Amino acid sequence: MLNRRRLLLGGTAVAAAAVLMSVSPALGAPSTTLEPEGVAWLKANAVPLATAEPGSDFKDLEPLRRSIGNARVVGLGEATHGTREFFQLKHRMMEYCVSQLGFTVIGFEAAYGETLVVNDYVLHGKGTAKDAVAALLFTIWNTEEVLALVEWVRAWNIAHERKVTFYGFDMQSGAGAVHHMLGYLERVAPKLAMESERVLGRLGSRYVGEIAYVPAPERETVFAQIKAVREAFVAEREHWVAQTSKLDWHLARQSADVVEQFLRIEMMRIDGTAFADSFAFRDRCMTDNIHALLDAEGPNAKMLLWAHNGHVQKSHYFELINMGSFLHAELAADYRAIGFAFNQGSFQAMDKERFLRDHTVGPAPAEFVDAALAATGIPLFAIDIMRVPADGPVARWMADTPPQRTIGAGFDAEDELSAAMTADPRDNFDVIIFVDTTTAARGLKWPRRVTLPAPGYVRESNEQPTNLAFTDRSGTLHGWHVTDASLEPYLIGIEDGMSPEGGRALRISRTQSSLPWGDASLTQFFSAAPWRGRRLVFSAAMRAAAPTIGTGAMLIVLVRPKQGQDAAKPIVAIQADGLVRSPGWVRRSVAVDIPVDAEHVQVCLAVTGTMVGWFGDLIVGTDPAAATDVRMPTARGRFTAASTMPFAQRLSLRADME
Repeated sequence: MLNRRRLLLGGTAVAAAAVLMSVSPALGAPSTTLEPEGVAWLKANAVPLATAEPGSDFKDLEPLRRSIGNARVVGLGEATHGTREFFQLKHRMMEYCVSQLGFTVIGFEAAYGETLVVNDYVLHGKGTAKDAVAALLFTIWNTEEVLALVEWVRAWNIAHERKVTFYGFDMQSGAGAVHHMLGYLERVAPKLAMESERVLGRLGSRYVGEIAYVPAPERETVFAQIKAVREAFVAEREHWVAQTSKLDWHLARQSADVVEQFLRIEMMRIDGTAFADSFAFRDRCMTDNIHALLDAEGPNAKMLLWAHNGHVQKSHYFELINMGSFLHAELAADYRAIGFAFNQGSFQAMDKERFLRDHTVGPAPAEFVDAALAATGIPLFAIDIMRVPADGPVARWMADTPPQRTIGAGFDAEDELSAAMTADPRDNFDVIIFVDTTTAARGLKWPRRVTLPAPGYVRESNEQPTNLAFTDRSGTLHGWHVTDASLEPYLIGIEDGMSPEGGRALRISRTQSSLPWGDASLTQFFSAAPWRGRRLVFSAAMRAAAPTIGTGAMLIVLVRPKQGQDAAKPIVAIQADGLVRSPGWVRRSVAVDIPVDAEHVQVCLAVTGTMVGWFGDLIVGTDPAAATDVRMPTARGRFTAASTMPFAQRLSLRADME
């Protein structure tokens, strides 16, 4: 049976167990296999493909012109998120559809805001292709095959007047969208930009950029601010378009929409919304984003979608309402879904411990769709299953809903057969592309980073706050740990006599980067015992050279529960009044009521974005007038189980790639 770890779509573990167990029949039960006459029909109607390699001749793909027809949107699926041949074939299909059928937009199952970096590269050559691929955030896309696609789109745009754009349509991250939105507002409405930065700027941080990190009383302010921004885009459209351009307005408004979508899906996770509802919400948002991007690109735009089979298929994924079913209902013949299948071989996926590695499976069981396709003896082919005769053996077999492999970003090798779903393939796809034997996608190589990516990785504890003046042990950073979640690493240094009181100051800097986001910190753990039942105050003098809106310096305090308190959630707090961008010294503080059952306190001096931040004259003290008997939050605390992913996965752009 399927469970949370086996259905991993878009790089985020999804809780499918309860839903799928109730709707998917047991795969071990007797199932009809395709009779020889049916295999003969498949073989006779298959379109053999000469190669999976991009850059090849299109003669073998020409029969698919009829299958695609005049569709405006074509979804290209994949039966795993880590198969080299699937990625290469989708690249080939995109080359064919762009060059021969006039498609103009590539849409990726990746966060919209982050993927704008890819669009800047393919259109204007900004940055490098490898850095652009890193911007896609999900490690499953950090592969040689995706890099080759991005490089091809750039080469096409250099050589042709008709340009191809590249967008993400997912909304599971808000950082890139926040940066883009604030940058646009700064151009057209500086006052609104400053108000929005104060409330929403923290959402651009990989460390504290989720609504779960915002204290519950302040969340209403966050939602009110993004609502005001979205309303301003409508009310001021004519004025803002006149100052910029129609396309700039569309894309910036899309960033505002994605920020709101991201906040809403995070609140669903905090509130314990049923998985089926959050899945449907995500796929509804992805569908809306596709429509919005088509509107932005104009009436002649035609879009190719890169996503999992489960998102592009035309009917529900098990009983989950998905993007493909929305597109099929709303676009009808203007939408075509191309699914991918395989018999055996290797692929990349996260294992049960969430480590990305290669997996290998043997031939598919006889009752699987994949086995019937393999029985043709053709190693690589496409087949238009909408042309299956209604009264023949293939139609009868498909109507019996045979299982088909479906593997997302995660895979449990001990329960391989559960990674499948039963359906009539004709309900899901117009065309299936089949690969008999696959190999794993090839991850990009990056320099090994020894620095921990985020504060949540630090576990070494001090007995008490240590080295607050940065002077212990001949000026070393004894007692502190450096964390860095940035493509280009930050530099850490100490400057003598620089603080307002003439003491040493910490300097954290990143002066250039192809990606606008990224975080770094100096952090330390210490025992919570002296502060239990009291209010801890962490204070520092701060200043910053942060010329870009949405960047700045932060103080962060995390309060962690005792080991074994499975239901307890850490508390996260940052200073009030938003990110510090002041070139002159200012003092900021974070006050946190320490629960009586807290185990550790962690303080962080952090920066976000391309900037330089200074910190000095640190104080860790108490507010004696604020005695408290609070306990660590549980189910709906300020730091939920779903929210720990940025510290353990989503932030670790490099860590997962090493």
